[in-house]
Amino acid sequence: MEKNHVILEPFQHQVSCCCPGQKHQHMIEFFPGDVWTITNERKYVDCLGWHFLIEVNEEFQFFMHVEDIEELYSKGSICSILDLDLKINFLSFKINEALDAHDRESFLSFADELSHVQEIKNKMNTEEVHA
Repeated sequence: MEKNHVILEPFQHQVSCCCPGQKHQHMIEFFPGDVWTITNERKYVDCLGWHFLIEVNEEFQFFMHVEDIEELYSKGSICSILDLDLKINFLSFKINEALDAHDRESFLSFADELSHVQEIKNKMNTEEVHA
């Protein structure tokens, strides 16, 4: 599994707080451009399985079940940073291809998608600069 991932679609995730003397749930919101670093730290919880420690935007950390991470990845809510760069290259290629074919509808569709992905990439880079 890649170490760094970027959020593509907003979503919420419920995590448990194991503060001394307290145990309650928190709902965390994630937004496009947020960067997850999946650390090497993990823990096994009986009856639940493996959980990885995830650092978000170098600001806070939480544990998440491996299957939840895999589900978010397969649904396209998160992707690796390498996948994001590949998507930008692919969409640029498809835009050029649509221009060569004088296919206005495809051009507009790919250009809109590239703009959205580029916006996520720019937000991600802005977060890294301010960190």
